[in-house]
Amino acid sequence: MAFRFAFFINESGAGGGDMKQADLTSQIDGSNVSFTVPEEYQAGSLRVYYNGIRQVEGETFDEYNSTTFTTNFTPAVGDYVTVDYIAQAS
Repeated sequence: MAFRFAFFINESGAGGGDMKQADLTSQIDGSNVSFTVPEEYQAGSLRVYYNGIRQVEGETFDEYNSTTFTTNFTPAVGDYVTVDYIAQAS
């Protein structure tokens, strides 16, 4: 059984915004490697977690645009993917 937890990070400073979190687990289907964040995020602010382990940009995931990223692995049904990010200013 996997242990799962969530937390909120309030990050001020660079970008001046609050860090947000989204659970993208519902996008896992056993073949999907492209994931969509629910709102635009600031470039470079995306943090991806696979089964609770932070991934490394350029090694295990790449930002495609301001709402989408791809992984170089395929999450299986039952795994989970969450992200932290700073939302793009309106």
